[in-house]
Amino acid sequence: MPIKTILLHMANDDRHSARLQAAVSLAKRFDAFVEVLYIATPVTMPAAATGRVASYGFIAESTAIAQEKAGEVEHEVRQALKDCSYSWAVDEGDHVELLARRAAYADLAIVTQSHPAHIEDRVLLHVPDRLPLEAACPTLVLPYDGMPETFGRHVMLAWKNTREAVRAVRESMPFLQAAEKVTVLTVDPPHHTTDTARDVMVYLERHGVRTWHQSNIASGDVGEVVLTCVQDVGADLLVMGAYGHSRFREMVLGGATRTVLQHMHVPALMAH
Repeated sequence: MPIKTILLHMANDDRHSARLQAAVSLAKRFDAFVEVLYIATPVTMPAAATGRVASYGFIAESTAIAQEKAGEVEHEVRQALKDCSYSWAVDEGDHVELLARRAAYADLAIVTQSHPAHIEDRVLLHVPDRLPLEAACPTLVLPYDGMPETFGRHVMLAWKNTREAVRAVRESMPFLQAAEKVTVLTVDPPHHTTDTARDVMVYLERHGVRTWHQSNIASGDVGEVVLTCVQDVGADLLVMGAYGHSRFREMVLGGATRTVLQHMHVPALMAH
């Protein structure tokens, strides 16, 4: 399916500009509409605030600051997307729930990798962890430590014969078809055979995607092997399935997916 609607997550964080830059680039590349959703986190009272007057004052001040910040971001968005088709909306609540609701009508969602060392990430910490498992569209997670000028020239597909990986292949087809090179990575051949890789490579070739195969044996964390291979071959975009399991009525990331999201240094396109 072509990418015609991009859902862009915006919030009061120090990496929203990188997401915006990526959205502009992809909107021009795929002639896509950008749906910008700015999400404000609901104001909560600090433990030190006591009394009705103090509470009202804190809430009023926090709300005014949030509105001012949203206005600044909106101005930045309008300048960056002036040559693109886009919409702007502001909402308040749980970031993942609101994004997942709009993702039903998008072809791609853009978020940023969390940096647990940053205090402001405490609110946004679980967005890249939860959204790939809950969104109806694929999620493009951008690294927090900076974006390459271009990405998607050399795509690495982390492949194994699972529903999640198959969906990642189908959902990333516009990126795969536009790439100059696509490397199909299989990890631990005794369990994920070259025959399986051959099947997906033939499938991609029928869609006009020429691929190269790389096989690795994992002695430890599969996610670490994937990231090492990404660096070794010089890939600038990783495509993979997002794996998780249900726990306490919520989806929890699998080990390899969690490792990639914690330590990635190139954009990762994930689908569940």
